[in-house]
Amino acid sequence: MRTFSRMGAAAGAVLAAALAIGGCSSHGNALSSRSTRAEPPPTDCRAWVGVDRNQELPGYRLPQPDGRTVCVPLGVNAYRPPAGYAGSDYYVDEFTDARLKERWRTCKADAACFARIDAQMQRWLPPNKARATRSTGVVDPSGKIDPEGAVDLRQIRRPAFFAKAPYAEAIARADASTFVVEFTVPRDSFERIDLKMADPVKLRGWYIEGRGVDDGKGGRMRALAVMAPGGGGQLTAIQHPDEKPYRIDPATGRAVDIKFPNATTETMGQRWWRENLDALRQAGFDVLAYDRRGEGISGGFSDTHTLEQGEDVFRVLAQFDSGDGLRLLTPDGRVLEGREAAGKLLGGMKSTRIPILLGGYSRGSMSTAWAMARNFSGACSYDMPVPECRPPKGLANIKGAILLASFASGAGYLPASPDLADRNLFLGGMAADHHILFYPNSAPLAGMHKWPAAFFGKGLWDRAETLEGTVAAYDRIPGAREIVVARAPHSIETWPESDRQYLRERMVAFAKVAITGGTTVPGAKPWSNLKELVATTPDSWEASSRPKDGQDAQAGR
Repeated sequence: MRTFSRMGAAAGAVLAAALAIGGCSSHGNALSSRSTRAEPPPTDCRAWVGVDRNQELPGYRLPQPDGRTVCVPLGVNAYRPPAGYAGSDYYVDEFTDARLKERWRTCKADAACFARIDAQMQRWLPPNKARATRSTGVVDPSGKIDPEGAVDLRQIRRPAFFAKAPYAEAIARADASTFVVEFTVPRDSFERIDLKMADPVKLRGWYIEGRGVDDGKGGRMRALAVMAPGGGGQLTAIQHPDEKPYRIDPATGRAVDIKFPNATTETMGQRWWRENLDALRQAGFDVLAYDRRGEGISGGFSDTHTLEQGEDVFRVLAQFDSGDGLRLLTPDGRVLEGREAAGKLLGGMKSTRIPILLGGYSRGSMSTAWAMARNFSGACSYDMPVPECRPPKGLANIKGAILLASFASGAGYLPASPDLADRNLFLGGMAADHHILFYPNSAPLAGMHKWPAAFFGKGLWDRAETLEGTVAAYDRIPGAREIVVARAPHSIETWPESDRQYLRERMVAFAKVAITGGTTVPGAKPWSNLKELVATTPDSWEASSRPKDGQDAQAGR
């Protein structure tokens, strides 16, 4: 168990100033926003998981449909409130920007601690060539562009590209309704302050027009889903359908990630991601998906500043209305720019009127959480030495969030694992010393009671946040909400196909309800505590983690 000291006087002064501004409140009305769910049932067994933990984890012994019992493992929290904790909400109050930066200052004063964390930060500072390789066009040169140059939008791969063998992706059906889009955004704070860059960044991707979502009254309504990919995600990158994300080392039995790009695949996970976009399109949604700054076909040097990426959502929406900084390639091959492009999308509606869902996977869940916080509770410039806070944007047409492999519950719900132990020091150090806000602090969690609806897709041993953290976020949502879990890790592309298909189906069911203002999602599996939520998983497993013969009888002894 870890506990933390109170912040110093300087940090306290910064927090007090922030609390005076409604847009930067640490948690608003804590009594109404905190989770009041009882402590979860204690775990009662242990089991080995492969991807991506390669370790034994605690779990719950659960009956299976065939009469067996099996130990189903999950990640558990590294942090618990100390006995007699007197604060109003431990997981918000003790993991604010001010608290995290205070811990970083303490670490920085210790030579060994500083050296350890600084080495990690230096590996992540942009350009992150080892983690954010621009691989689009490596396997097939068609679609390869210079993202920093003046790009001919006709050179960017369209959905029809993925119709050919061996890909045969369903997204190809969307080609006739797909616009290639380019937006203009400013440099982030790391680029501006540390690298002295001032030129704008271009974000590029697809806008797919839908036919309208069933409004439940016999008609259809236009609605938009804005979907942010995971780290390293590249919208138009190739994934061979037979590719695997990992291999099993025959000597150790451990799962080992396969490095990409390789001879047949540019970036892993993009096939699954495009399947999600197509599922929303088939449900009638307009879908906007673009590569984040610093990755894929988008420009930019820095790819890790998720607070800035959350603000990009509002910049992009505004450009649909004004045309300023916007270019479009229409399905019939015309290029429109500026005023000529204004008002051509969103079904002719204003960005402040069309019903919108914001969605994100993994790192995209971070930017989505920041965008939701920016809209409903306000935002502070946590990437600055003294944060300045702004009131919420207050767009009533943002109807909810889709969070897949989510980090949104914040730093307090860090899973207990040696390889994750430094994450919060890294978070504080990157914000304080390098003007980059990567992992979320507790601010998004603090404001979730103002979000209208949310959907969560989660692996039981997800390294992003514990399942207990996902439940804490779920508990704060006042409207439509659902959690779908799988016996699997953070990377959803490793899940069994049946689990991925179910996740898509439930995501679409939620999206239809949220966009029409419904409060419950028909067909959601019932549960009342953490063990019951774990028990909603079917007896399907990520392949490297499936119990071996005899494991069931031994687990839990």
